[in-house]
Amino acid sequence: MHEGRQVTSDNFNDMQPSSAEFDRMQQDILETLSASDRKDGERLRRHLQFFFMDPITKWKMRHQFPFKLVLQIFKIVFISVQLMLFAELRMLHVDFMDETHAVIRHKFLKNWNNERDTLIYPPSSGRYSVYTGTDIVNQFAFMVVAYYSIREDSFASFSYDTLRNQDIDTSVQVDNPKFVDDISIDDIPPMQFCLKKIANVTVFNNTYEFDVSEVNDCVLLKFNKNEVEEIRRNASLLRKFLEERKITFKPEDALIISKGVLSFNLRTIHFSTISTDERPECFLIQVSIIFDNSRHTGQVYISLSTVISYVTLCNGRVVHGGGVLTVSIAIFIIDVLVLLMCIASLVLCCRALLRAHLLKLATVKFVRNVLQRELVLSDKLEFLNFWYVMIVTNDICIICGTLCKITIEFRDFDNDLFTTSGVLLGTGALLVYVGVLRYFCFFSKYNILILTVKKSLPNILRFMSCAAVLYAGFLIAGWVIIGPYSLKFRTLGKSSEALFSLINGDDMFATFFTINDSNTIINIVGTAYIYVFVSLFIYVVLSLFIAIIMDAYEVIRDRYRDQESEEKSLLQLLCAGNSCNLTNAEERRLEYSSGNLLKLDCCDSFRRLIGRFRNCFGIVQQEPPYNSFENSNEFTNDHVVIT
Repeated sequence: MHEGRQVTSDNFNDMQPSSAEFDRMQQDILETLSASDRKDGERLRRHLQFFFMDPITKWKMRHQFPFKLVLQIFKIVFISVQLMLFAELRMLHVDFMDETHAVIRHKFLKNWNNERDTLIYPPSSGRYSVYTGTDIVNQFAFMVVAYYSIREDSFASFSYDTLRNQDIDTSVQVDNPKFVDDISIDDIPPMQFCLKKIANVTVFNNTYEFDVSEVNDCVLLKFNKNEVEEIRRNASLLRKFLEERKITFKPEDALIISKGVLSFNLRTIHFSTISTDERPECFLIQVSIIFDNSRHTGQVYISLSTVISYVTLCNGRVVHGGGVLTVSIAIFIIDVLVLLMCIASLVLCCRALLRAHLLKLATVKFVRNVLQRELVLSDKLEFLNFWYVMIVTNDICIICGTLCKITIEFRDFDNDLFTTSGVLLGTGALLVYVGVLRYFCFFSKYNILILTVKKSLPNILRFMSCAAVLYAGFLIAGWVIIGPYSLKFRTLGKSSEALFSLINGDDMFATFFTINDSNTIINIVGTAYIYVFVSLFIYVVLSLFIAIIMDAYEVIRDRYRDQESEEKSLLQLLCAGNSCNLTNAEERRLEYSSGNLLKLDCCDSFRRLIGRFRNCFGIVQQEPPYNSFENSNEFTNDHVVIT
């Protein structure tokens, strides 16, 4: 950004032309002008010099307090504290959902073990599945028994999705362990089983005839106490009970049934003494168990999914004392402070961007009308402070994320809200910390990273565009060739992840090993494909990528070492002058006082922006009733007034 032009390295001042040379170059520009134009040019020069100063120099010149700098420092501190507290809350919430999901799997999936709960790559076991109709019935019976005994057999506060009349007038309610047996089996809500199948399959003269019209049948499964006890003693009896409800798993149904979904709801409590917020919370668990026979291969995949959502009403009652916790009050105060600081930062940065835009218009107008020249695009972009744009972006992210977080603090534990808050606050915090690099540019020994990235970025983007085309070709080829025979290339997304890991040298042997060797041609071609990709991208592409960055670094280093100077642009010539070298502090302060700078009319510019908005959308403004008394000479079209 423009502020980085003033202080870039130890040798920056040495590589620049002297102030006398700058004065001479500027006089070459202004000497042919009239006295009034030269006066306007001097005022514009002082304003440009002051505009491109960093906060430290502005303080030295005019004792202007760096409000935005101090505000950003306080904002970083409070945002860091806010994120640490939010991370703890979110970790506990996600851990609760993951652990609840694991308990549900162990409770309703037969022979589920701890190895399946652990993320291992490659997985130590195949997908959870059954292979016969008897296995399906046994699994179904296990789920039915588990559902009807969830309160007695679980060491957790699970209850059914029912509400008793005497509990409806309470604000926060949960299950009371004393009343485990006070609900009869007839009051337990039924499970729902839905079958997705085709209309019919018939065999005639050794020929299969398919009616592939899709049929969805749903049945409410409600068993009485005797049926549950019989199923508990003998799982095969469930087949008879299902047939009474027109559900069968016979061999002839293998080609008809595509998918079966068993769904039911439970309720539970989340209460943790290790959390900063120890208040109990009620949650609704929507459980879906899927029997997937869509491939019709004889292997029926079984998967369990849960959707956990916050509710305000459970069965029973919980009493907690103490009122509002002190920690909750402190968290709320921090959220409010972060919100106020981000709003203030947003207003200040937007104001600075607007004033920079007005100064650019004034400069363009002066150069065009007085000097009869045009500013190039690179000079115009110098007025756009991309650091401020990034600060505005992170302020918007943090404001929205903080509002979502405050909503969560008021017990709205929506999973999507948690996710949205995490993404917004995390993105905002990243941009805040990246924005700290801006202030390192004010010190010559710490800005080499910014200068190198800025110098090499155009070449990096051009190089990456070519490398991306090459990468896309290898990606498509790997997915098509190796995908059916390797777990790592099963989908296009997994293929990209595998190739990116190979570029970084990760898991190379496992990639070779996971290619199925049942097809000799695929094994040979796949091995050659990996060799070529690794050799090309690691030894060629990455080496060239590093070389581009090193070349930019060496150019910057040599420029400062040899005191080379680039050709000065018109904007830099306009900024040239010896005002910054005044030794008397009072003279410097007077030179850069607001009275000696341009007066940028932000209000008039804002009115013009509203006028353009009205014109774009066809909004007609009503004329004032006595417009004939208006003096048109009192209005000016110039939004920059030079005094």
